[in-house]
Amino acid sequence: MNELSKLEIRIKDKITQTKHKMHETQERTVTDRLWPEIETLNWVLNEILVLNRNLSDRQTTKKLNP
Repeated sequence: MNELSKLEIRIKDKITQTKHKMHETQERTVTDRLWPEIETLNWVLNEILVLNRNLSDRQTTKKLNP
């Protein structure tokens, strides 16, 4: 497992934890504060997925064209 995959797992866990906090609370101010955090984490996660895919594509290309 590469470092990007490990980071992906950590970000997904953090998103899950943050969503859980939102569901536990009934306070609008807390929920409003947590949404930007989730959006940011989702953005980071998407960037990681793109980097992982690009890395995987390069490795596949190297194997096919040594």
